[in-house]
Amino acid sequence: MLLFIAGLKTPAEMIKDFILKQLILVHIGGAATKIKSSFVLAAAISPFPFIFDKLIDWTLSNSAYVLFVFAAIIFDHILGSIIHLFIRRDFTIKKNIVGLVIKIGLVIIVGFLFEGINHIVTGDHLLKEYLVILLRLLVFMYPAGSAFVNSSIVTKGKFPPSGFLKKLSKFQENLNVKEFKNMGENNPQKNQDEYLHSEDNTD
Repeated sequence: MLLFIAGLKTPAEMIKDFILKQLILVHIGGAATKIKSSFVLAAAISPFPFIFDKLIDWTLSNSAYVLFVFAAIIFDHILGSIIHLFIRRDFTIKKNIVGLVIKIGLVIIVGFLFEGINHIVTGDHLLKEYLVILLRLLVFMYPAGSAFVNSSIVTKGKFPPSGFLKKLSKFQENLNVKEFKNMGENNPQKNQDEYLHSEDNTD
């Protein structure tokens, strides 16, 4: 808006003008100018098809991972909308859309950077395998963890149980997957009683 008021061109307009200028030079310029403009256009545009092609290949080869991450975003958004509509009663279309866009944007940006780490670490196969699992789990748990919390709010703490949410919270703090190991084994009888009690109170 400020650029428009000041009479300056936006970056998109500058790129458009640059491409048009080079195309015009290719058609009406001399032989040397045509060759130069052709090379300039090729150098400016060629990275985009390459990057797009690589992104398509990566998406297809990791389709299950992409599916689960975006499904988690959708479920989290649905549950969050229910909470703001019927429980907190502060739902607004603007905040709803902005929240969804921010979450999708963060998942794409951070997920892309995490994948960069996974591709850069190539020497140690065990380390690479660990990082792939850990970093992808972090990307998935960003929307999925929020969905779990929203589900707990909707069901008034019945599902998922608070014990799981506590384990999840500790994992997000220390990234120790052992937080999920032996869940409920510290006091089996107590956990069994709690489970049976929750079953009796199920709607």
